Amino acid sequence: MMTKFQEPIHGNPGLIDIFRQSPISIELYDKDGFLLDANQACFDLFGLKNISDIKGLDLFTNPHLSEQKIADIKAGKSIKYELVYDFDAIKSHNLYQTTCNGIRYLECFINPTFNQSNEISGYIVHITEISERRNAQELLAKQAKELQEVNDTRDKFMSIIAHDLKSPFNAILGFTDLMLSNFDQLDKKTLLTGLKTIESASKHAYQLLENLLTWTRNQIGGSQFNPETLNLKAQVNESLSMIESAAFNKNIKISVSVSKDLYVFADKNMLDSILRNLISNAIKFSFKGGKIKISATRLETEIQISVSDHGIGISSERLSSIFRIDKHTNTTGTENELGTGLGLILCKDFISQHDGKIWIESTTQEGTTVFISLPLN
Repeated sequence: MMTKFQEPIHGNPGLIDIFRQSPISIELYDKDGFLLDANQACFDLFGLKNISDIKGLDLFTNPHLSEQKIADIKAGKSIKYELVYDFDAIKSHNLYQTTCNGIRYLECFINPTFNQSNEISGYIVHITEISERRNAQELLAKQAKELQEVNDTRDKFMSIIAHDLKSPFNAILGFTDLMLSNFDQLDKKTLLTGLKTIESASKHAYQLLENLLTWTRNQIGGSQFNPETLNLKAQVNESLSMIESAAFNKNIKISVSVSKDLYVFADKNMLDSILRNLISNAIKFSFKGGKIKISATRLETEIQISVSDHGIGISSERLSSIFRIDKHTNTTGTENELGTGLGLILCKDFISQHDGKIWIESTTQEGTTVFISLPLN
C-alpha cells in the first residue's frame, strides 16, 4: 500500500501522538534510507535507550533485505517479511547498544511515503514481535509430526499383525492339520519336513513377539536404562552363544576381533539386544559357508563396533528407509528365513538412548557392514 503525506509527520501534532504512543514499533527513514526517528515501542523492542543509539541506520544495508526487496522499496513498492533477530549476534558484532538477549521473531512492513509530486519522501517501517505466534506454530508442527509418527506406528503394528504375525501361524496351523489328518499315510521324510517348518515358523513368531514387546515397552518408557561398565568381548560372546546354532546350520564362520581389555559403558540388556539383532541379521543374509566378522575399536571419545557379512547386501533404495517405522519391508534371508522388520529399528532406539549412532554400508551381492558407536562415558 502506498502512503501519501501532505506534510512531514513532525509537522502534524496528531500524527506525532500516534507515532509516539503506538504499541507497534515504528521507524522513520528519509528518502535515502537513513533513519530519522523511532518511537518508544521500538526502543523497548530493541533494548535501546534513545534514538542516538541507532541514529543514521541505513535501511538499504539491512542484511535481512535481499537485493530484490531493496529494489522493490526503492521503486515505491510496499513489502512484508519475517526474520529471526539474534540479539546476541548484534552484541558480538557491536552493531549497536542493546539490553536484549537471545533470539526473537519479527514481522516487518516497509511502506514508502510520497510527497505531492508523487516522489518518494521517505519510508515508514512497522515492526511487530511474533515470537509467541512462531513458537505456537512450531509447537503445532511438532505435535502434528508426533501425531503422524503415532499413526505410522499404528499402521506398522497393523501390518505386522495382519501379515507378518499371521504368516507363521498359517504355516503352523496348516502343517499341523496336514500331519494330524494324514498321520498314518505320511512317511518319515514328510513328517520331518513338516516338523521343521513348524519349528521355523514358531521361532519366527516368537522372535517377532519378543521384538514387538521390547520395542513397545521402549516406546512407552517402560524400558529401564541402567548403564554400567561392561567387558565388550564377554558381552559379544554371550550374545553369540544364544544364536550360534543358526550360524552352524548355514556353515557360517564368525570371527571376533575384540580386545579382552575393551570396556563399554552401556545398558547390558539393551546392548545384548543390539548385538543379537545385528549378528542374527548378518547370519540371515549371508550365503551358506560364508563369513561374518565382529570388530571393535576404541577411538578418542567412543567405542566403534562393526558387524560385517559377505551376503546379499542391501539396495540403496531400501537402505535409505531401513530405520523408518512407516516403511515396512519384507526381509527374507538367503535360506528364506523370515524377518520381523523391527530389529534395526529397535537397535536404533536403544543406541539413541546411549547417545550413540548407527549407520550401514552395503553393496548388493557383496555384503553389508553395520557400524555402531557408543560414547566412552
